[in-house]
Amino acid sequence: MASFEHTVNPDQATFLGFGLEGVAYGIHVILFGIAVSLLVNKGRKGPSIGPIFGVSALLFCLSTVHFAINFNNVYTSTMVHPRPHIAAETHLLVGADAMFILSDFFSQLVLIYRCYLVWNRNIWVVILPVLVAFAAASCGFAVIGLVLSIAPTAPQAPADIVPFGDASFAMSLILNFISSSLIVGRVWWLARGNEVPGVPGLSRSRHILRQATGVIVESGLLFLATQFVFVILFAIAHPAQALVEPLAVQIYVRPSLHTSACFPSF
Repeated sequence: MASFEHTVNPDQATFLGFGLEGVAYGIHVILFGIAVSLLVNKGRKGPSIGPIFGVSALLFCLSTVHFAINFNNVYTSTMVHPRPHIAAETHLLVGADAMFILSDFFSQLVLIYRCYLVWNRNIWVVILPVLVAFAAASCGFAVIGLVLSIAPTAPQAPADIVPFGDASFAMSLILNFISSSLIVGRVWWLARGNEVPGVPGLSRSRHILRQATGVIVESGLLFLATQFVFVILFAIAHPAQALVEPLAVQIYVRPSLHTSACFPSF
């Protein structure tokens, strides 16, 4: 395994990750409150709102639990019962790892469901993405189980089981890219169909479709970039993965309710 002793060590990455997650969680709470206000107080309605709102609320709860676990770990390890390494795995931190896997899984389900709606509820379009989402989550939980069996206090996955994690996170990364591409491609096609030759400007429906595409692309790119960085860091067993993982949990939650609040039909 490569040595990264001159960059950042697991304890530093864990502490920095906790701090950045705190900032991201604070922003997330504000955005979540704004989105709920738009959906509830202003009467936003649409066929996709019920399921997506429910899963988005669940994702918010998962991100809250994840941040609470990390806060408890840092506070307890430095203030209450100081220990040499705050990055060392504990049973409580295993729970945070589980929150990470579940957040990724449910955020992918929201993306797949939106793809299903955009493609006129065509079940054949989303069968493979659903299977990949379950496979990715299964590999992720297998990694957690193997870590507990082989090295229960290791701050990161041992080299022998890194390939299982690579498979899980790579599948999630590919799934995100494919689902986002299917959504954007379909929305672009619908927008193209709304263009009227010889008429200046854009129709209202086409303008809305273009706005929706922009929001989806912006959220999807952030999601995709975070996953890509984490996959690379995990594959090379870099300690900085402990810095990216907490941020990823908060970023996974953001696109789901944000798009629904702005564009209920998506």
